[in-house]
Amino acid sequence: MEKRTHETPMKVLMTTTYWKGCPGGIRAYLENLVQELETRGIDVRVVFREGYDPDNYKIHEEPRFIDKLISAFRIIIEIRPQVIHSNGGMYYYLLAGYLYKRIFGAKLIYTFHTEPENENRLSFIRRVALQTLLNRCDCVIFVSKKLESKVRDIWGMKFRNSKIIYAGVRPHDISKSSKSAFRQKYGINDDSIVLLTQGFFAMSCKSEGIKILIASIKKITKIYPKILLIATGSGCRLDDVKNFSSSLGIERNIIFTGNIEDPYVAVAVCDIYVHITLAEGGLSLALLEAMSMGKPIIATGVGGIPEAIDDGRNGLLTEPDVDKIADKIVNLLENWDMAEELGRNAKRTSEERFTWESSADSIMDIYVE
Repeated sequence: MEKRTHETPMKVLMTTTYWKGCPGGIRAYLENLVQELETRGIDVRVVFREGYDPDNYKIHEEPRFIDKLISAFRIIIEIRPQVIHSNGGMYYYLLAGYLYKRIFGAKLIYTFHTEPENENRLSFIRRVALQTLLNRCDCVIFVSKKLESKVRDIWGMKFRNSKIIYAGVRPHDISKSSKSAFRQKYGINDDSIVLLTQGFFAMSCKSEGIKILIASIKKITKIYPKILLIATGSGCRLDDVKNFSSSLGIERNIIFTGNIEDPYVAVAVCDIYVHITLAEGGLSLALLEAMSMGKPIIATGVGGIPEAIDDGRNGLLTEPDVDKIADKIVNLLENWDMAEELGRNAKRTSEERFTWESSADSIMDIYVE
């Protein structure tokens, strides 16, 4: 694919709460997007609140909104971007960006990454203020169709110019030595059946989903006593999930790794990737990573997941039900030819629809149109 370049580099200011060193999909999404934009000659500067990056701008939030706004405007003036691309929250940067746009004519973009929860409905005043700002953006981006509909329904928003731009993934080749080291570190035998789930401990909808999955594992141990579930990631609900696992008496079948340096190694080791969540506003990067590695996938059909998984063709969709999840896992294990076909189709879908090259192409169209 031919990449666009510019004789005079376009300067883009990217704002985000989470940046390098932080776990989670938003950080991974933006790191990969920025990397791809930079290969096209775009000069990207990142303003972030959480993480570490001495080459960019880490902010320390002021207690008052007006002070946050003044600080944000000063940084934007210092950078002098042609495009201000604000990501998830930090709305004072969206307002500062609008003021800068009015004065200097820059483009203003906003991307929604996460689904608002029903209990987090906006007050009338906040909803009107945010709607007014979003109306003044050149484009509002969503990382899945379902996320856009959720924001419309829960927050009562309308969008004059919106686009769906999915995340992407890059192919990864994992060496035998890396897989062997991972198995050795976590005591995984070669004859073990390995399931994997990634990043489920920061939100209640996901931690409750993994509890359902763990209960399914307990049921499956009657047939496959050596089955293992690897659960990577950390978050405020990790201890609660660990305690739930202990209460079922299957600690030996669940491996909690915490955050790991390369999630693709865990994907390479697993036999089946399982993504059980009660809600999914965007389209999970962990799910796309498993697809790119050609793994058979079982996932709940919520949020943006059905936009990637075609049930029965490149994965299996399920309800968040202990018995139904257990039956689908056992069915794959007993029909491995079908499992491998699902994995091959998942990889093909990833290569055709979910690449960072195509994501950056769509973003560039917005920047330069």
